[in-house]
Amino acid sequence: MRVCKMIEQSITDYLDQLQSKEGLPGGGSATAIIGAMSSALSHMVSDIQKDKKNFQAYKNDLEEILREAKKIRARFEVLSEEDAMAFEPVSKAYKLPKETDEQNRNRQEAIESGLKGAVQPPLEMMKETLKLIDLYKELRKIDIKGSIVNDIAVGILFAKTTLQSAYLNVLVNTDFIKNESIKLELEGLGNAYLVQGEVKADQIYADTKYYLVHKKWPVLGERGVK
Repeated sequence: MRVCKMIEQSITDYLDQLQSKEGLPGGGSATAIIGAMSSALSHMVSDIQKDKKNFQAYKNDLEEILREAKKIRARFEVLSEEDAMAFEPVSKAYKLPKETDEQNRNRQEAIESGLKGAVQPPLEMMKETLKLIDLYKELRKIDIKGSIVNDIAVGILFAKTTLQSAYLNVLVNTDFIKNESIKLELEGLGNAYLVQGEVKADQIYADTKYYLVHKKWPVLGERGVK
């Protein structure tokens, strides 16, 4: 079964497909959609602010965020489909014959290869999310005012959710990899991305929440309210 790209479907069609018992797409594909939504929110905030009189000093920065957010969103859209199809080689490998030692060895090699391939989309999502979190970090530095800060808060929460969900999707695939060195390498890479992104995302969210509660930004570098 071929999963259509997000841009070829309505939201309703995608959700209908997601909720079906076929399980394709699943949580990995949905993770990428959340990442795309976060990218879109960062783009929207930047686009609204870039032409405002009070933000002309940041116009070039905001235009750069617009360009990067568009690229990241496009990558997430592709990853949504790639993740949905990534487990197919693994499924096929499990169906290979295993009656002889050679067949069993070939089957296991195919399974391992398929699992390593299935880990790549969620790892790529984590890498893209780190770029996205950095865009939100740049937006935070600008000290944007008003209710639009809520969109920054929601966007960074979406980004953190994308990061954490993609990490879980890494683990669910590495769990079946028997080569311990490859398993540890992939899990270590995912964990490094996770730790790096969570620290930044938590700081940005705390700051935006502080602003929404107190109607002013905390001093940069100091933790906002939780």
